[in-house]
Amino acid sequence: MNWGQIHGHRARIGYTVAAVTTEVYPIDWYRIVPDGVSLMMITLPLGDRSKEDVEKCYAISIESAHTMARAGADLVLLGGLPINISKGDDTVEGLMAKLESEIGVKMSCSALAQVRAFAALGSKKVAVVHPFLEDQNPRHERTIADFFGLEPVGVHAGGSSLVALGTLAPQCALEWGRAAMAAHPDADTVYFGCPHWTVIDAIQPLEDEFGISVMTSLQAIAWDAMRQTGVEDRVDGFGRLLKDF
Repeated sequence: MNWGQIHGHRARIGYTVAAVTTEVYPIDWYRIVPDGVSLMMITLPLGDRSKEDVEKCYAISIESAHTMARAGADLVLLGGLPINISKGDDTVEGLMAKLESEIGVKMSCSALAQVRAFAALGSKKVAVVHPFLEDQNPRHERTIADFFGLEPVGVHAGGSSLVALGTLAPQCALEWGRAAMAAHPDADTVYFGCPHWTVIDAIQPLEDEFGISVMTSLQAIAWDAMRQTGVEDRVDGFGRLLKDF
């Protein structure tokens, strides 16, 4: 132990959390990133994803970016893809540039992290796996097509809820990923939406089993945060994105 060294001596990453509770995210974050990369979190009251909730969370995200910059974050990454794009897809990059100029700290967001991750992997046909009810399927298909500009080949819904995400065992992601590939064998990428359930252990097994790429939102966020702050470490065991790019 180095008594003169802080936990985030390589990079301190600020992140706004779009979840009812934050349980799995910090555990899996520290399993992915190397020592010296720390996580600074502010939680957003997303609730039931109503229009009012999303608008409230958007405003708090902007305020939180300023707060984490004052606290010394090297990069602030705004979480919650639905929140990121709530003002229109074309405003995301502009908003990050504006905030970066205002607060003097590098900015990114969940949406852009995943854009960069899909591009690095060369994804074209995407099968989505998410932990929520099937009524969320159309939203995920629209996001893949309209925001990411990729072909959604199908969606697998796990049937859980925001408040129950911490109760999902790692085998859920693996089984649901296999079900998605069985139903949509033409997919070149399996994408796991939502970073607040245990997914990262399924990445490598699915890539090995099906010869595809697997991208999860937490994996993409951690990868983007590290690369944006000059941490170039390659991490084994959690997919091609962290190992090869």
